[in-house]
Amino acid sequence: MKSVGVFLASSIPTFDVGDDLKIFANSISDLDLDVVYGGGKFGLMGQLYDHVKASGTKISGITLTMFDKIGATPNNLENFEIESDFFSRKKALMDNSDFFVVFPGGIGTADELFDVLNHSTLGIIEKNIYLFNKDGCWDGLIQWINKSVELKMLKDFPNTLFVDNSIKNIIEKIKDNEF
Repeated sequence: MKSVGVFLASSIPTFDVGDDLKIFANSISDLDLDVVYGGGKFGLMGQLYDHVKASGTKISGITLTMFDKIGATPNNLENFEIESDFFSRKKALMDNSDFFVVFPGGIGTADELFDVLNHSTLGIIEKNIYLFNKDGCWDGLIQWINKSVELKMLKDFPNTLFVDNSIKNIIEKIKDNEF
């Protein structure tokens, strides 16, 4: 069974992502995929957890000792790992995911995105990344990547990065590329 790694905020943005997370969770369930995420119960992470559990899909969490100690992790994940540092956590997320979906998020989400994007671009992993650009939250990043290509700091826009502002379109791209 394939697993999708999901990166997203542990906070709630000023725009609604809850409906998108519900559509995503139900679609992932229909596609018979497991979910791997950062193991949080707050913010968008918590909403993802709730929607995935409600859809009957298996969800695994990989968190950090510091987050588990403060009670930031759900009690009933199917699989649960605690890593001691962010590098080990990202490695475990990469190792346990067949592809990635990135929802809106902050620095931590961007850090996870850049790690998998770097590994993918360098050919270390062969895994696609689907960037959900809800309300243009990733526009600055996309602009930076395009500028890097223009300035010849990148050869091309990464061919493993698929960007869309519709979760339904992201799901369709997943169907086209992962099955």
